[in-house]
Amino acid sequence: MKSLHTLLSVILGTLILTVSISTESAGLNDLPRTVQSIFKNYKLPEDSLSLYIKEIDAQQPQLVMNADTPRNPASSIKLITTFAALDLLGPTYTWQTNFYIDGTLVDGTLDGNLIMQGGGDPFLVREAFWHILFTLQAKGLKHIKGDFLIDDGVFEDETGSQGDFDKKPYRAYNVFPDAALVNFQAHQFNFVPQKNGLHIYADPPAATMKINNKVKLTKGRCRGKHRHLKHNIARQGQETIVTFSGNYPSSCGHQHLLRTMIPNDEYVYGVFKSLWEDMGGTITGKVGKTRINGEKPFYVATSRPLTEIITYINKYSNNVMARQLLLTIGKEKLESVDRDGKGSKVLGRQAVQEWLISIGIPAPELVLDNGSGLSRKARVSATTMGKLLEHAYHSPYQPEFMASLPMLGIDGTLRKRLKGVVPAGQIRMKTGLINGVRAMAGYVRSRSNKNYVVVSLQNNPGIQNGIGTQVQDEILKWLYKQ
Repeated sequence: MKSLHTLLSVILGTLILTVSISTESAGLNDLPRTVQSIFKNYKLPEDSLSLYIKEIDAQQPQLVMNADTPRNPASSIKLITTFAALDLLGPTYTWQTNFYIDGTLVDGTLDGNLIMQGGGDPFLVREAFWHILFTLQAKGLKHIKGDFLIDDGVFEDETGSQGDFDKKPYRAYNVFPDAALVNFQAHQFNFVPQKNGLHIYADPPAATMKINNKVKLTKGRCRGKHRHLKHNIARQGQETIVTFSGNYPSSCGHQHLLRTMIPNDEYVYGVFKSLWEDMGGTITGKVGKTRINGEKPFYVATSRPLTEIITYINKYSNNVMARQLLLTIGKEKLESVDRDGKGSKVLGRQAVQEWLISIGIPAPELVLDNGSGLSRKARVSATTMGKLLEHAYHSPYQPEFMASLPMLGIDGTLRKRLKGVVPAGQIRMKTGLINGVRAMAGYVRSRSNKNYVVVSLQNNPGIQNGIGTQVQDEILKWLYKQ
């Protein structure tokens, strides 16, 4: 019966689409002809691609190719981190950021220290932080005659340097996780041409950072926006001095540059002090570290729920949020067995691996690393990813999970893909891209209203330079026509 089914499938696929749909492992000649052409034109090795395509609820996959080969999935591995979090933590899970008063508060003046205890909130952005400070002042705290102390002890500290991945330590995607992370530790540096020169300002402002502007405003065409700008970073105590130099054509208009240039403690304090004083408050001290145990907080700020958090992670491929989430899973694993300690990558990975086994996906090849895909070590097979997606499709949390995925031609990292070629919204897909890796995993609804799981993992030198995207697009166009 299996041989007959396979034969009929091959014949049917050849008649309709000239593509084999054998359940056995396919080869290059079984792929859509447009994909075959890309492989031949760029001399791509056949073993550089893993495919897993399956119609939801079908007994067998429609097309598999090198599907059990462990590959680097780049950011597509965020699907494992986010769905595991949904199932393990629940869609309404929230994080708490606690504030404590260490001293005496009388008539709006605190004679002592204000303590911020981070709870690992992945999305404590500037607007939310501003609202926290507004509430603190509304509760009667205005002037602080003491220090701003940070307790970030619920997460294990990251080792190494933020430049370890690609030698670009100031890029926002390389930010390390931190229990007291604010605004992703990032500044948006704005460059605004004016009559008397180039104005530069940072958003959010930070009292611990000084901008030294040595940029020359020039005439001529705008070539590469801020490509000709250079920056140098120097530290003086708890202050960071950022010096911008180079030429900036006025024809470039208002541009911005997102970078992370201040250590996290100084960043949090610098933003706090700037916003706090803008609201009319004062603080005389500096930033420091502490640990809090068992005291009643002065104020508790609650994060957005997990369902919103995974949407930001998946739609916009936010690395540090995914890393915060894996550490949170590790922290909850500790608390579930009443053990003291810190949330760590090791504990998070153990919890996810155990969870996968519990849902019938052993995944012995899985290397989750930091949970974000910003890793040279991460590995997973197309089969494991495909089975996870099918499990998620039948989960009670399917609506929340699918809503978090980028929609082709509409939003997130897919907002510009295949516009006018495939109807918008028919494809929900998480992509991945680092040097040598192009990946995608998600769902396709074909024009005949069939629902498919599709996973494509490509590992090959140079595959990130548009070639992998071409392969993905041809696979998606072919699958939509089913």
